[in-house]
Amino acid sequence: MNDLNLGSVKVPINAATKTFAILAKRGAGKTYTGAVMAEEFAKNNIPFVVIDPIDVWWGLRVAANGKDKGLPVVVFGVQHEDILLDREMGRKIAQAVVKKNISCVINTFGLPKAAQRHLLAEFAEELLTINNTPRHIFIEEAHEFLPQRVFGGLGVVFNAVSNLVVMGRNKGIGVTLINQRAATINKDVLTQIDTLLAFQNTSPQDRKALADWVEYHSAEGDFKKFMDSLPSLPKGEGWIWSPEFMGIFERIKIRKRETFHPDREKLGDTFIMPEISQSDVQDFVEEFQKENKPESKSKKQKKEIDVSFNEPEEVNVVALRNQYESQLLQKDVEIRKLQSILDSVRTGMNFSNVEMWIDKLGRGRAAGKILAFLGERAGARFTRSQICLAVGIGTTGGNTTDAFSTLKRNRLILEQGREVTLSPDL
Repeated sequence: MNDLNLGSVKVPINAATKTFAILAKRGAGKTYTGAVMAEEFAKNNIPFVVIDPIDVWWGLRVAANGKDKGLPVVVFGVQHEDILLDREMGRKIAQAVVKKNISCVINTFGLPKAAQRHLLAEFAEELLTINNTPRHIFIEEAHEFLPQRVFGGLGVVFNAVSNLVVMGRNKGIGVTLINQRAATINKDVLTQIDTLLAFQNTSPQDRKALADWVEYHSAEGDFKKFMDSLPSLPKGEGWIWSPEFMGIFERIKIRKRETFHPDREKLGDTFIMPEISQSDVQDFVEEFQKENKPESKSKKQKKEIDVSFNEPEEVNVVALRNQYESQLLQKDVEIRKLQSILDSVRTGMNFSNVEMWIDKLGRGRAAGKILAFLGERAGARFTRSQICLAVGIGTTGGNTTDAFSTLKRNRLILEQGREVTLSPDL
């Protein structure tokens, strides 16, 4: 296998299961860079999935000239689609792409935000459970799903996607987060990224987020030179900082795309959408539609619906949002009922050593949460930050430090370097 050719830098092929962040202001080349990575994965027969809420990644299906055939990528969406998308298809898409090992774009543009988050949460949960081969996930507008502040219904998609970032490597999954601002992505998730690709950016708030990333990774390099250059970098030029995965810090230039880049500002209103040939993915499209006939609609059916319904868009959005929030409430009630049953069962059982210690430490306290997490994954190794993110506690602070100290003092965990695992004595 060849390395991935991004231009002036070559990236090892095992980048497929690593985590990246591509950060840049609008129009500086972040989506372009992600597409170049996708092209390289395709050349090496590594399947990928793109979560695309901005309606640009369909360009992978078309050659750079905007006319000829591009990559054999299935497009799920409500525009430029091979298969019409709806909010309940997340798990089905995950199952289908794993079964067939095909690459796809999930174009959520046109769906309400609540529906997009529901779909991605279902997809991410299912994929993390069933994936069985190296696969890479690109997530555009990452802050929509991994925000700095998590509240309300955002908790469901945040947990699903953050688990994909933190634990995906154990299932052969790599993730690339693509965003305009470093400061708007959850900082605990951002620190888990192996490699940073930064292009033109002028925001002073992002300096702190990038500094936190550099400090967390103990990354060696001239941070001042890096930050001073970001506001004036030419389009398509940036920096790659990979302290642990590749051990490099250097300025780079991205090669030209081989597939179509739908830049609306340059194309203007005169651009005519090319007919996207389905010949290379037709078997998958037909099989998926056959297996999911009740939920799937043909383009002809879609057009009939568009003509026959004239309600304002706002009415549909409100209805979908209320439906989504109602389902969340129902799930919360069901979870609480199941938790109550589980707790009552536990009181009548002879606890194992781990369970006895969890009760002693307090199930709701940081030490108890950490021990419960490791107890369910005996033998697996995690960094402190991965554990904290998974159990929902801060990665820094006195309570977290005290929790790990208590566990070590009682010989409940072992810490080797930066990795933590359950003590084999339990």
